[in-house]
Amino acid sequence: MMKKYVFIFFLFFFSGFGAMYAQEDPADRQSQTIDNFVLNEEVSMYPNPVERYLTIRSTQPITRVQIFSLLGDLVMDESKNFIRIDLHRLNSGIYMIKIHSNQFHVTKKLVKK
Repeated sequence: MMKKYVFIFFLFFFSGFGAMYAQEDPADRQSQTIDNFVLNEEVSMYPNPVERYLTIRSTQPITRVQIFSLLGDLVMDESKNFIRIDLHRLNSGIYMIKIHSNQFHVTKKLVKK
């Protein structure tokens, strides 16, 4: 009886890994990583740490800027005025900023004084 349950456990366990592996395309992940690396070099933001206004410069057109807490909560979402973003509403701390450019995005660390 125990062998039957062990067999069923391993059957479900390995079928889950197969499904996860089948959904992932290594070629897509590699090209996206390269593109994100290139975009990371083309996007700059200053000052960091920031007191009130954050300036973002990019050679790519920016379509959206999102700011997340370290817990992953979305605290700010901007879809316009990317050059100078007013951060007076944010508390002091460390955040992650996600800068979107057409089909690519880059994530950077942001420190708010």
